[in-house]
Amino acid sequence: MKRNFRKNLVLIFNFSPRGLPLVAFLIFNCFFLGCGIDSQFKSAEKLIEKGKFSEAIQKYEKIIEKNPESPRVPESVYGIARIYHKNIGDIVAAKKDYRRVINDYSGSEWAKSSKEALLEIADYFPLVKFAKWVEVDSDTSGKYMTAKNEIIGMSGDIFEMTRNLYTRCNFISGFRKYYKKTENGFYETDKDGKIISTIMLLPVEAGKEWLVGNVKYAIVSKNEEVTVTAGKFSNCVKIKKQLIGAPSWSYEYFAPEVGKILTTQSSGSAEKRITELKEFNIPSE
Repeated sequence: MKRNFRKNLVLIFNFSPRGLPLVAFLIFNCFFLGCGIDSQFKSAEKLIEKGKFSEAIQKYEKIIEKNPESPRVPESVYGIARIYHKNIGDIVAAKKDYRRVINDYSGSEWAKSSKEALLEIADYFPLVKFAKWVEVDSDTSGKYMTAKNEIIGMSGDIFEMTRNLYTRCNFISGFRKYYKKTENGFYETDKDGKIISTIMLLPVEAGKEWLVGNVKYAIVSKNEEVTVTAGKFSNCVKIKKQLIGAPSWSYEYFAPEVGKILTTQSSGSAEKRITELKEFNIPSE
């Protein structure tokens, strides 16, 4: 078929009026070289199937560069993010491109898909050097108790945090805590990396439970709307923490890309706020 098509083009070039050779040339290019965006997308998909992820990203980037006004640009950026997320495992790069879709192409269907994808890889306990969180008691907004937390360094996969406590602006005590993150969860460790307790198991799923000594943890929900002094947060994870056999329990709320924002106490349907996040600063990774 291609041989006959090529032969016909030669005839057009040799015998057609002056204007037709250009048309024939364009048809030839599109047929044999795949000049359309659809063809380029199919090429990118084939590269992904073959495991050529870097080449697929380059193909999407070329689509964006050559067709900046095309409605398929958001899909191209999403495609790049998806490769980083699902194929390469570079979560930082994936988040960057998902957010690009959300911020630059908010009206596209791919913005919604990007928001859903971000929740899949949300970091509910950001371990980033120089990240800071300030917690206060909810009753007095910090007059009675203020806790200043900062990640000051890391050794291997272990992050070191300082936690300093104040009452009425007076320093009371300070100590250091250590944490690490794996694909299975977030953990508090000792200085050498030995796990002391599990903060959260991954992936985040409602109903998931685990034990730390005599304390039972359970993920109650992962779509809580919570307002604290630091602001309003969506899609928060709510974890129940209870000493086995005790008549009361506590809840901890974690916001995506922020960390713990609220602690409450309960012995029934009502919850009393204990501590909440006042301010935070999470540097870009």
